[in-house]
Amino acid sequence: IKVTDLKVNTAYVYRAGISFGQGIRWSEYINFWTSKPPGFTPPSGNNSSKPAITFLAVADQGVANGTITGCPNKDGAGAGRNVTRLINSLSLNHTVDSVHIIGDLSYADGNTHIWDQYMSMIEPFASRIPTMVAVGNHEYDYTKGDGSKRDGSGVRTNETFHPSWGGSGFWDEGGECGVPLVNRFAAPNNGNSIFWYSFEQSLVHTIVLSSEHNMTKGSDQYKFLEKDLSGINRTVTPWVVVELHRPMYNGVKYWTQDAIEIAMRYEIEELLRLHRVDLVMSGHYHAYLRSCDGLYLEKCSNGGPQYLTIGTGGGSLDCSLTLITDHYTKKLDKKHFGVGRVSVYNASALHFEFVALGEEVVDDFWLLRQRN
Repeated sequence: IKVTDLKVNTAYVYRAGISFGQGIRWSEYINFWTSKPPGFTPPSGNNSSKPAITFLAVADQGVANGTITGCPNKDGAGAGRNVTRLINSLSLNHTVDSVHIIGDLSYADGNTHIWDQYMSMIEPFASRIPTMVAVGNHEYDYTKGDGSKRDGSGVRTNETFHPSWGGSGFWDEGGECGVPLVNRFAAPNNGNSIFWYSFEQSLVHTIVLSSEHNMTKGSDQYKFLEKDLSGINRTVTPWVVVELHRPMYNGVKYWTQDAIEIAMRYEIEELLRLHRVDLVMSGHYHAYLRSCDGLYLEKCSNGGPQYLTIGTGGGSLDCSLTLITDHYTKKLDKKHFGVGRVSVYNASALHFEFVALGEEVVDDFWLLRQRN
């Protein structure tokens, strides 16, 4: 069911029903807030002590994940459910404007009943807060199709993206081909369904990309990104955030995956710098990593974005990760499950917090920008 013509920044009360032989069984009444309009600032303007918008971001969640063998962390099996409880707690009393899940949602890998469990798990927040998703490898990747059908993104199944530089990094994840995801979540009709699109809330323009699809120069996704970045009104939405499942910078010793990061940087890093993207958020690695600000061509303070990996939604933590020798990775946390909380106060100030289970803030930083 798609509900249309909703007013912005408005509270609605609704309930859902399902028909069966003896009538309709109704849910409880649910309060839902729609998004703040582009350009929205608090009533006291840019000098407000309250943020204009706050959203949560996380990736790699799952229903029954959280195996932590060898990890010094007590929040093991069921961590995905614990992170959901954290999101619920952080978003009480309309304190969060949206939730962004950046790929690898259910880890169903073709098992529909797990998708059902996952949707029931996230219902407490997804039923009342705008919830935006990106596609991850577990929702999409497959190795071979018969060419007679189309996958959820419209790509012919025998033409799926398997670049030579990807090596074994694009393997079969149960043959979902994006179909369960595209039939369970919605996105603005300005790109390619939930695979690549953009949306605006308050002072933030967010672009969601698919790291599982072709983004080489001249591809459909590259053209979308280039056009979307060129059309942003930075007076209305001064902050630009890009989200994609696989990170472009991660700084860990994992060559198969590192090769994919390098290749993605080769294709779109210059676009991100040219259009002054502020923040890039990803998952895939089950840990939290923060780069330096202004990262471009592996150099800090060089005109690029700040990069974050927030793959701490419940999937088994990558406790064995070790960093390569670099100068741009400023924080690695492989001990905590948690979410990122982004609070934008005005055109110049953004505050990020990595909030672990128990609502402990284990890392935070400010992005400060001078806007022309």
